[in-house]
Amino acid sequence: MSYQVLARKWRPRTFEDMVGQEHVLQALVHALEHQRLHHAYLFTGTRGVGKTTIGRLLARCLNCETGITANPCGKCGSCQEILEGRFVDLIEIDAASRTGVDDMRELTDNVQYAPSRGRYKVYLIDEVHMLTNQSFNAFLKTLEEPPEHVKFLLATTDPQKLPVTVLSRCLQFNLKRMTPEHIVGHLKHVLTEEQIPFEEPALWLLARAADGSMRDALSLTDQAIAFGNQNLAASDVSNMLGTIDQRDIERIVATLVERDGPGLLAEISRISDFAPDYAVILADLLSLFHRVTMEQVVPGSADNALGDAAQVQSLAKQLSAEDAQLFYQAALMGRKDLAVTPDARMGFEMTLLRMLAFRPGADRREPPTIASGGNEGQARAEPEPDPAPAQSHQPAPVAEQASAPAQNPEPVEEPRPIPESAQAHRPAEADSAEPEPEPPMMDAPPWDPDPGDPALSAEVEEPETLVSNIALEPTEPPVFEEAQPQGPVEPEVESVVENQEPVTADGFVWERDFRQLEITGMPGNLASYSAMAMDGQTVVLTLDEGHARLLNARHEEKILAALRSRFGDATSLRIEQGEPGLHTPAAWEERQRAARQKAAEQAIRQDPVVKSIVERFEGRVVEESIRPIETGRR
Repeated sequence: MSYQVLARKWRPRTFEDMVGQEHVLQALVHALEHQRLHHAYLFTGTRGVGKTTIGRLLARCLNCETGITANPCGKCGSCQEILEGRFVDLIEIDAASRTGVDDMRELTDNVQYAPSRGRYKVYLIDEVHMLTNQSFNAFLKTLEEPPEHVKFLLATTDPQKLPVTVLSRCLQFNLKRMTPEHIVGHLKHVLTEEQIPFEEPALWLLARAADGSMRDALSLTDQAIAFGNQNLAASDVSNMLGTIDQRDIERIVATLVERDGPGLLAEISRISDFAPDYAVILADLLSLFHRVTMEQVVPGSADNALGDAAQVQSLAKQLSAEDAQLFYQAALMGRKDLAVTPDARMGFEMTLLRMLAFRPGADRREPPTIASGGNEGQARAEPEPDPAPAQSHQPAPVAEQASAPAQNPEPVEEPRPIPESAQAHRPAEADSAEPEPEPPMMDAPPWDPDPGDPALSAEVEEPETLVSNIALEPTEPPVFEEAQPQGPVEPEVESVVENQEPVTADGFVWERDFRQLEITGMPGNLASYSAMAMDGQTVVLTLDEGHARLLNARHEEKILAALRSRFGDATSLRIEQGEPGLHTPAAWEERQRAARQKAAEQAIRQDPVVKSIVERFEGRVVEESIRPIETGRR
């Protein structure tokens, strides 16, 4: 006895045998039960979802000798002949091979004849979109008003190619793609009946490869049975399909979650032995991270489309939202990169390593030399309190400073650094009235004026220029907040100025006046992260190790040229590696920027016009949108 393939052997014989398509079957069953039958039906959908199968079942329902019913007996002559494909009144036409107008005219001529055996003459036209325009024109009149004994059942995978005149004459049913759950459930039933041992992961691999087609799933199952010698193992199916097992995806993701670099490379090396399609693997990862994100945003929404709902729910708890988004975006960009990388495995490895290296919140290893220069310098530029001098110079918190002048006027007379913006806009008469600096023995840094210095009035007006003409009440002290760095930084500034003596004989302060040297490009960037000291005619710049490595002879020449232009030709330069501390130009500029930002926010909060708008219109100030005006760029 010849072998019958599974796709034909397990073709549904009744509506109850159909897997999925309940929305179509419900409409047809109700129409048959109430005898409300249309003369033309159009079934659309991808290949292998049951279009022609439903057409044949409907032909049996219409011609069963027991009467028009949704449950044909399957035993009468008509039912048996339809099942065996020899029913004379069921005319199946392949429109892909019979596209000519002559074929259609022959069909319309035969429509007039009464059925030979059955109740209805049923025309089942498959791939009807392949007909030519002339064929459609010849068919339209018959399709609209056929004889009472004729039913047209049309099937197509591409309904967009059908003329609207045909669509308007038919009842259209769109058959859905089969879900992996439906396919796996049906395969379990078939293999159990066939007494073929199987592993469930193998069925999920087949269901995914079928891509919504039950016929393709059964055909692949036939192939897998032969490949595995009457046994369906996940490893055999994976080898046959050229894909990797879902468990391999789980192991890859587990190494990413655990930040296991060696384990990740080992997994990549192992799966590369199967010569997989790396784009498919990335697609599987995209699908997984998409479902993880859905589970995080809407708990309980994880489906079991790939038989891994439990894993998705577990990952949703282990990964942060940032991790899931990063992994998804990295996999998405990795699929694009595969087309241009010299080797597919190389692109795949770089994609996974990118996920591992740039995961949010991951512990940062010591970066390479060049990368570490900028990062370490910036990190060290952040102000940190020094507990030793803070005991004697600890300022009041910012919130207390705002009310301090009303209770105790002494803090106003403490020396405070004038912001860079105030230096740039100091009146000429104030400059002429400023006394000559005395660097070695003075009680306060040279940039701090007397309380009666005219420059102080310029400083008081400065916050008014920071926030787009918003006036300040004269009783408010925003100027002191602007000049005051946040936290316990100012005492350190004073102690460094006094102890390290970064002030030259002509009043030049390295961290404040560095930009006057006009050192541009990489030399200027590197020098801004250094601390300066004078050793006679030698300028000593202290740089951390990362920045010092980037400094070459050419950079030192440019820095020295700028220093000689400022201090004279006898000046020499010495670079030392060490901890520059907090008093670098870069750190000073960052403190000034923070102070200006704080003054701008305070001015907005205290402005009476803003307060009136907020109270009258129930408004809200978005503090993140406040930006100080850069006075140096006006």
